[in-house]
Amino acid sequence: MSSQEPISEVSRYADRNTEFLSRVLAYGDTEARAYALALLSNGATAEDIDKIQAELDRIRRNLK
Repeated sequence: MSSQEPISEVSRYADRNTEFLSRVLAYGDTEARAYALALLSNGATAEDIDKIQAELDRIRRNLK
């Protein structure tokens, strides 16, 4: 197993679960948010982060 495989799996998860990660960041406790941020910092692309930011913006608008 190469050192790139775990990163690939993390990237794939981040790409496929942007809505879930957005909800964890919006509503999760401190530990859950830390895990989500660690996952994003180790595998998300700029596009994934943009999707998550858009979802967080949508959540914020719905809370008002």
